[in-house]
Amino acid sequence: MLCPMSRPAAATIEHAHSSRARRGLIFRPRSITGLLLTSFGLVALPLIVAILFGVVYVDRLTDQSERLVLQGVEVTRYSKRLSTLLVGMERSARQYGVLQSAELIERFERQSRDFDEILNALGALQLDTLPDWNLDTLRRRTRDLADRLRARPTEVQSLIDEIGAMQRETDLITQQGNLFIDRELVRLQDTAADARFFLLLCVFALIPGAIALTALFVGVIARPLRQISSAVTRLGDGDFSQQIKVFAPTAELDALGARLDWMRRRLATLENEKQQFIRHMSHELKTPLASIREGAELLRDGTVGKLNASQADVAEILQQNSLELAKLIDNLLDFAAWQQQHAKLEYERFDLKALFEAIVARQRLTIEGKELDVVTPGETMDITADRDRMQLIVDNLLANAVKFAPTGSTVTLAAERMVSATTIMVSDQGPGVPEQERTAIFDAFYQGAHSQTHAKGALRGTGIGLSVVRECVHAHGGRIDVADAAGGGAQFRVEIPDRHAI
Repeated sequence: MLCPMSRPAAATIEHAHSSRARRGLIFRPRSITGLLLTSFGLVALPLIVAILFGVVYVDRLTDQSERLVLQGVEVTRYSKRLSTLLVGMERSARQYGVLQSAELIERFERQSRDFDEILNALGALQLDTLPDWNLDTLRRRTRDLADRLRARPTEVQSLIDEIGAMQRETDLITQQGNLFIDRELVRLQDTAADARFFLLLCVFALIPGAIALTALFVGVIARPLRQISSAVTRLGDGDFSQQIKVFAPTAELDALGARLDWMRRRLATLENEKQQFIRHMSHELKTPLASIREGAELLRDGTVGKLNASQADVAEILQQNSLELAKLIDNLLDFAAWQQQHAKLEYERFDLKALFEAIVARQRLTIEGKELDVVTPGETMDITADRDRMQLIVDNLLANAVKFAPTGSTVTLAAERMVSATTIMVSDQGPGVPEQERTAIFDAFYQGAHSQTHAKGALRGTGIGLSVVRECVHAHGGRIDVADAAGGGAQFRVEIPDRHAI
């Protein structure tokens, strides 16, 4: 097993020495810092002054922004928490007025203590817009409420009125917090404007020096940075086959290149392990599921004995949900394999009509269970694409349409040949897709507003079916969108460009 510390270090040293020997450089800084210090030694005194003032402005902006963000967020969060606690205290008081339970008094006192702790936290922020006397008044009133409820339980209504008054004071705390945020924001904007003006002066005063430094740095640093950027891009795209080499003016960048190459080898190993895990998971999940499906089908067909109506309904539910679970597993595996492997497409020419009919036949049980009428194209239409990916696209879109289509309605599969592309349309007569969800439904694991209520008691999906569809469509260079169908419901449109047009 690779040692994550020693192996990169050894590779770094070996790579650095071999690069130095290969190029035979006489002067070669050990680090980027050395190279930069050598260059910055030529910079005039005004640049140093500009840097110092820039640091002062940045530090000031940092302090003000931290105060604005940290304290502003805290005061908002605390004020909302105070309002929530007051609502809870009012609810506890009302319940105690009816039930006279000691447990409700204890809950009221716990809420009072939590309220007091939040007030202490607000006081610790030391906001000048939030006077301490206001917090002290609220603190005393809160403690008095707890004592009064225990001592005089008959005065619940007066306590509730007092809580309402405290709610108004809590709203005042929120306003004071907003006032603090507004004031700090103005101060931050003023400081930023001053810094921007000063930096503009520095830029226009030091343009000649900046041009000279740019000419120097472009030749010295640009090439290794481009090599590193290209290597990182390849790693991000999942290409681990090409060795990473960085030819740099410093040993530090050479070491970075060696570490990137170690990371490439490590990622390649992890990629292989992930693919092996996916294969094992497929076997482990599908093998017992096949037995469950077979057993459910035997029960449903009456092979092991005739079932009454209730038992037949249970067997039907078992079979339908096992089929749906198998499809969810296939979607998970397809999505994981697609994300990790980014396999290349294998183009071939095939008939879309035959593909539609085969997929409809695969989902026959679910379609017949909902008494749906599935309409497919009457004429053949050839397309050049990856058959497996196209099957995933149509299979998931049809399953989605069947899932949301009302019982006894119509689902339509259609295809249209355009100038440089083929358009596939899958329509249903279900609830449709709200406009605000028409982009998000293609994100992995997103559950739409209708996904939880479309079929009460049915197996809930994983939210990746449409994500797999989008990945497959984009791999073909196409696009997918969803709109309202002509007769109500949703219509998914997939546009697959001709291969020569990609």
